[in-house]
This record gives sequence, structure tokens and C-alpha cells, in this order.
Amino acid sequence: MPTNYIKNFNKDEFQKILDVFEVVAHEKKPLWAGTVYIGKQPIYIECHVKWMADKIDSFFTNTLPGEHIQNAIKLYVLKSTFPVDMPVPKQFEPDVYFTNDDILRVPDMIVHKHCILLNTNDTFYMNVDHDDLNNFYHLGENHLLMRLFYYMLQNTPTTVIHGAVVGYKNNGVLITGLSGAGKSTLSAFCLSKGLQFIGDDRVALHKENTSTIANPVYSTISVNTDIPNIKAINIIHPKYSSKDIIILDKSQLSQNIKIKAVIEPIKTNCEHPIIIPTRKNPIITRICKDYSHLSILSRSTQLIADYKRIFGLLCNIDFYKMQLSDSIDDNVTEIINFIKQQRVENV
Repeated sequence: MPTNYIKNFNKDEFQKILDVFEVVAHEKKPLWAGTVYIGKQPIYIECHVKWMADKIDSFFTNTLPGEHIQNAIKLYVLKSTFPVDMPVPKQFEPDVYFTNDDILRVPDMIVHKHCILLNTNDTFYMNVDHDDLNNFYHLGENHLLMRLFYYMLQNTPTTVIHGAVVGYKNNGVLITGLSGAGKSTLSAFCLSKGLQFIGDDRVALHKENTSTIANPVYSTISVNTDIPNIKAINIIHPKYSSKDIIILDKSQLSQNIKIKAVIEPIKTNCEHPIIIPTRKNPIITRICKDYSHLSILSRSTQLIADYKRIFGLLCNIDFYKMQLSDSIDDNVTEIINFIKQQRVENV
């Protein structure tokens, strides 16, 4: 809940800050510059922060270093030129507020502790005061950057949701659930068994005619167990997480998988796993709540629009619950059989 409403924004003060960011962005040579595709949406990035610049090529599945695509949203990631105690400009919108976790969210600016994001048209400016943000243990799990992408994608055809996607012959399933539900383990072992793989935690969805199409965002899997038979170019052991970050060889990633079913794994004590039809509305509602919480650093101000967006992507797809057994092999076999026996072809 909001704790402090703010009004009376000084537009001149805002423009002064924006001008400084523009000067810094254009006068300094970035450490990494190029276009990153989030699903079908290009985002042109000029990054001046070393720990982030070092990871962009390997962590994003589709990058074009040095290329500025004409219709790309622009993002500048800069070292801060402001003192930490810089006064926060007030905003002119009447519904702006501070949240309990010291985040100021407004239509044109996000202030998150020592990070400031400014937006004008389709250009975003983000500053980072120090490299301590690399404590977010990898780029794909960097909550500030990931939620920034949610914010930037709001007015595009691409939607990034929390889930995993695996497939066979370009037809696949979206595995959904809250953190800890088993998405990463299931999808990683499906990859090791030869299924097509889109992602284990964040996937980009868009609509083509009546079909929902999934594409990868990151080339990583985050797991706390060994996964056989996959091609990795690096494994990171994060300081603040029990999970290892496996950077996949990009040949392991697929594109344009058509979502034919949504599966929500449920941890049970059953002897054998089973996938059974279930009601879609409760799961869609939970996916929407998850999306809205992540979309703009704190709770979304566009809950109805968020719901319509997610519902439009998933409403024509059948939903299933999967009762998990204690055997990872049995669980993975059940999903593989579900896809390969063409059960998804008939939904």
C-alpha cells in the first residue's frame, strides 16, 4: 500500500536531470552497445557499467553488438553523476506514491534507492551508482533490469512472463508456477532428454493470428542439481544463491514455439506423476498477479490492462495440473510423453 502521496512536480527540475543524462550518454563511449531482442521487440542498449556490459553477449539469446535497429526502444545504462542524497524531484501526476520499500514509481521516472530511470518517448535513462548491484547474482535475475524490461515492453506486442517453455516439433507447453514449483528442474531435464527449450524462468510471448508463440529471453538455466547432456559454455556459482547459473550454448535454444498447453506442477506424495485437466481462470489470475507485481518494480498501476494482456495470450489454451512424484525422471518422462504423444496437438 502507498505510504506517501506526492504532487507538485517541478518540470524544469526534471528536464535538468534529463539533460545531464543525455550529455553523459552521448559524450562517453559505452562499454557495450547494440540491440537486444526480448522476444520480437528490439531494445537498443548503451551500457557504461562494466559488470553488466561483460554479461550482455552471453546472457541474452539474441544480440546484435553495435547495431541500432530503427524501431528499437533505447536504453542508456550509466554510472551516476549525482550524489546519493540528491533530492528526488516531485511528479505532476496526482496518483504518484512512495511504496514501503523505498521505490518511487511514476509514469516518467522510477527511483529505486540509488538507481534512477527516466523515460521520454521511447528513450530510457538508467543510472547505477556503484557496482554493488552485481550482488543480483546474474543478469537474468537482476530484478531491477528485468522489471525495467517489463516496464519498457508494456506498449509493445511482446509480454515477458514468469514461466518455462519446452516443446517438440515446434509445439510446446508453458510450465507455470511460483518460485520453487519445479519449473527450472523440469525444463532443464526435458532439454537434457532432447526436447526443444525456450527458457526456465522468463519467456517472451506474443500472438500470431490465434496462436501464442514463445521465444527465449536469456541463455541461462538456474538449477541446484546437475543436469546431464546439455552444452554449457560456463557455469556460475553465485555468492547469494544456492542455484548454479548455467550459460547454455545458444545452439541449445529454440525459437518460435507454439504454446499448446499450460501445465502447473504441484508437489505431492503420489507414486506416479499424472497430468490432468484443470480450470484455467485461477491459474491465469495467479500468472497475472505475478506479472503485475514484477512489471514496474512494485505493484502495477494497470491491473486491468495487465489481466487483459495475459488473458488474451492464454485464453484459447487448455490448462493442466501435474501432480509430481518424488522421481525427477518419472516427472520428466510424463511431460515428454504428454508432448510427444500429440496430446497437445488436439487441444
